[in-house]
Amino acid sequence: MNEATAVTRDPVCGMTVDPATAVHAERDGKTFYFCGECCRTKFFSTPADAKPKHKSGGCCS
Repeated sequence: MNEATAVTRDPVCGMTVDPATAVHAERDGKTFYFCGECCRTKFFSTPADAKPKHKSGGCCS
């Protein structure tokens, strides 16, 4: 069987995450997925209209 796995990017570090297993939260009616609790916390500590600043290599490596 050839099933496609949906992936998305963590809005804080840019790491690729699987929505089925990732830490997630809602803001302004939209669901965001994170590589871990650290990025989720950083996300909510910034204003909703702030542009994300991606780090190369991710924050959790």
